[in-house]
Amino acid sequence: MLLGLGVKNLALIEEADVSFTEGLNILTGETGAGKSIIIGSIGLALGAKASRDMIRQGEESASIQLVFSVDDEERRKALEELSVAPDEEGILIISKKITQARSISRVNDETVTTAKLRAVTGLLLDMHGQHEHQSLLHLHKHLEILDAYCRTEAESWKEKIAGEYRQYQALESRLSSMEGGLEERLREADFCRFEIQSIEEAALREGE
Repeated sequence: MLLGLGVKNLALIEEADVSFTEGLNILTGETGAGKSIIIGSIGLALGAKASRDMIRQGEESASIQLVFSVDDEERRKALEELSVAPDEEGILIISKKITQARSISRVNDETVTTAKLRAVTGLLLDMHGQHEHQSLLHLHKHLEILDAYCRTEAESWKEKIAGEYRQYQALESRLSSMEGGLEERLREADFCRFEIQSIEEAALREGE
């Protein structure tokens, strides 16, 4: 869950802190108040490309910080596989600093590549909008979404299919072993027939 957003020196915003709670959160304000910049800053922190033109006029850099609470065990394990872990209270901080030369992203004060940042944030937050990131467009997310949609109904079928697949693998392995043994016996039979034929053709007599 996203707990808070901090934005500094981004476009028209000098400094802003926004807190979020569970359920529906609504941002309101007149045109030009900075609502789109707030939403856009989240996209930047998630891994969207940042331009130095976004830095507030007269400033050397801009920064964005997202504070997440991670209390889902499955999500924790997925983050650990990426070598990322929340603190003891389940807090994870994503930050991005935009300078005139480059942009630097960090996860819990550790500098990360854009690819890793997107992998981490993809587990934490999903944005949907007219021109925003949408997980439905990512093929690797399709099975996860489908499983979440029909988890209760499909769970027993998944277990049954998994059991039957394991049985199939065992039978396939046994069949392969049997076929290998059959080939070996056929080779031995051919060799025995060859030896018998050689002995008969030699027409050996007693004492030879």
